[in-house]
Amino acid sequence: MSNLTFIGDIHGAADDLTVLLSDPIIADSQIIFLGDYIDGLNERKFSDHVEYSAVDPIQTLAIIRERVLEHHDIALLGNHEDFWIQTARRNDFIARTWQANGGLATWPKLGITKKDLATIAHALNQPPLQQYTDFLSQLPIIWQNESILAVHVGICWENDLAKQHRDDLLWIRNDYFFADGRWRGTWHENELGRIIVTGHTPVQTIVGPGYGYLEMKARVHDTPRYLIDSGSRSGAYDGGIFALTLTPEGLIVQKKRVIKEKLYDGDQYLPEAEIAKRF
Repeated sequence: MSNLTFIGDIHGAADDLTVLLSDPIIADSQIIFLGDYIDGLNERKFSDHVEYSAVDPIQTLAIIRERVLEHHDIALLGNHEDFWIQTARRNDFIARTWQANGGLATWPKLGITKKDLATIAHALNQPPLQQYTDFLSQLPIIWQNESILAVHVGICWENDLAKQHRDDLLWIRNDYFFADGRWRGTWHENELGRIIVTGHTPVQTIVGPGYGYLEMKARVHDTPRYLIDSGSRSGAYDGGIFALTLTPEGLIVQKKRVIKEKLYDGDQYLPEAEIAKRF
C-alpha cells in the first residue's frame, strides 16, 4: 500500500503548497489534507520588520480540488471551510463569525465586495464560486484506517469516536490536548490507541517559534498524537505548511515543511535569521 502524507493548515498559501507537492515522496503517496485551506494573513512578523506573502484562496482550493478529483486524495473539512458552507446556506451568525475570522480579507479575493449576507451567499452559490461550495459541502470530517485517525482539530475524550459532536471535531482545543483541560498543562493520554494527526492550532502558540510540528505523548509508551499546523499565513515569522508522511501502519517516513517556497526538513529548528529576507 502507498504511504500516507498528512498536510496541515494551508490558509491560502498556494505557492508553498505547490512546492510541498513537488517533493517526490509526497507526490508518490496518498495525501490527506487536514482542513483550513482559506483565510490566511499576508503578514509575516519578525522582531525587527514585517514581510508580506501572497494569499490565494481560489488557487489553493483549485489545487486541492484537483488532487481529490484526479488523484483520489482526501480533503477533510476545517472550521474555515465550514464558515464558507454555512454562509452559503445563509446562516447569518456563521457569516458574522467568518467575517471576524478571516472572511473580511478573503471575500474580496473571491470577488465579493459587499459584506451583507444576501450578497455573499448569492456569490457563493453562483459560478465561478459554486464549484467550490459544492466541493467543500461534501468533504468528510474524519479519515481513518486501523492505525491512524486524522481530523482537523482532535476529539472529545468523553465520547466514543462514533458519538463525537460535530463542533468538537471542528473546534476543540484544550480538552483534547491537555489532561486537565488547562492551557499548557500535561498531555492527555491517547485513549484511542491509534495515532492521531490534527491541525487547527498553530504549533507556535504551544511550543514557541522555530518548530514545525508537535508530538504529544503523556508517557513513554503512549501512542503518539501529531499536531502539524505549522502556522501557515498566521503572521508568525516561521509560518509554513507541514507534511507528515507515514506508512499505513503509522511509522514515520519523512517530515517536511515549506516556508517562503523553500523546503526544509521537518525536524529542523528555524530561527529568524534563517527565514528573514537578505536585504
